[in-house]
Amino acid sequence: MLISVVLPVFNVEDYIGDCLESLLNQSIGEKHLEIVLVNDCSTDNTEEVIKKYESVFTNFKYYSLSVNEGSPGKPRNIGAELASGKYIHFMDPDDLLDQFAYETLLEFIQEKDDFIMGKLISFNEDGTEFQHITFREYKMNKTYISTNLRETPFFAQVKVGVVLKLIRKSFYMENKIRFEENMKNGEDKLVDTKLYTLSNSFSYIPYTIYRYRNRNTGENKSLTNQENLKAMNNDIKAYHTSKEFYKNDTLDFFRVNVLRSLFWKILDPEFEKLTELEKCEVMKEIKTIIDGYNPVIFNMYLKHESPIIKLINDEEFQLAISYSALLHARRKYFYKGIELSNKHSEMTKFKKSKSYKLFKIFNMFTKFVK
Repeated sequence: MLISVVLPVFNVEDYIGDCLESLLNQSIGEKHLEIVLVNDCSTDNTEEVIKKYESVFTNFKYYSLSVNEGSPGKPRNIGAELASGKYIHFMDPDDLLDQFAYETLLEFIQEKDDFIMGKLISFNEDGTEFQHITFREYKMNKTYISTNLRETPFFAQVKVGVVLKLIRKSFYMENKIRFEENMKNGEDKLVDTKLYTLSNSFSYIPYTIYRYRNRNTGENKSLTNQENLKAMNNDIKAYHTSKEFYKNDTLDFFRVNVLRSLFWKILDPEFEKLTELEKCEVMKEIKTIIDGYNPVIFNMYLKHESPIIKLINDEEFQLAISYSALLHARRKYFYKGIELSNKHSEMTKFKKSKSYKLFKIFNMFTKFVK
């Protein structure tokens, strides 16, 4: 077996089929994959969908928990123990892989590499796509063969981490790397931290291997978009759990990683629903993260958030909350403007189409007949 793909699943009946299809369609051939699914007591038809694929894959392992864990940490840990491949890949069951993902990663990974990493693109339910800010930076559009965190410390700022990595299983198991359990988000921060800080060599290719589904509407809203306060507290906990592994020259890049997660939630409408006391407590906790930060590095990656960071550092928490609300309003109207612009372009294009011209002729003819 070449690659073990570990999938923690819970109530993903609408998505798990697409995810498994993207694995079936891998250019290296599905016989080189071992699919390891760990079901966290799904209450919908997830299991029925999974069972349909049991005989389709050559190598298929299905494990069902007896008690719901409510977070992906333990299912992933169980999946890693069940995996028998040379490499291991942790994937989320509502996401997709590029057809050539594994072929490309295997082509570039070196014998001395502990893991190899690619890029991610996000897509919405309406089919629109966007690239995460991490991968817009010029440094992340270059190839790095057999590097490490000492040589390229900026990799610690990559917010979306573990799902982008094809990991050598021997390295993973020998270092006793495990996911934090009982955390609905942020559980992979420590795993990502250990991968970077314990690895002597890893490679990175600027090729989009992973397609992240942004489930942000209705009942399908992602866990990190629900329970906003708990999600932020998990990010804060993940920082304090992981920071000891970083040296001074890399810690600021990891701080950027954590702060990106936090500010994404602070600039979300859900943050406005918190009490003033809760908001203030979040800002105080962020103060413990940014103490002694390097403003040069922060300004490189958190330019728009830098005024909030300065206010928090000066313990002007109420002003930081007010500025956050202002930034949220600006972002809201910015995206509203993009939406209106897209609708205008769509309407203009439609009015130039043959179908619209035929409709106008037909409509005029109908009026003339009447």
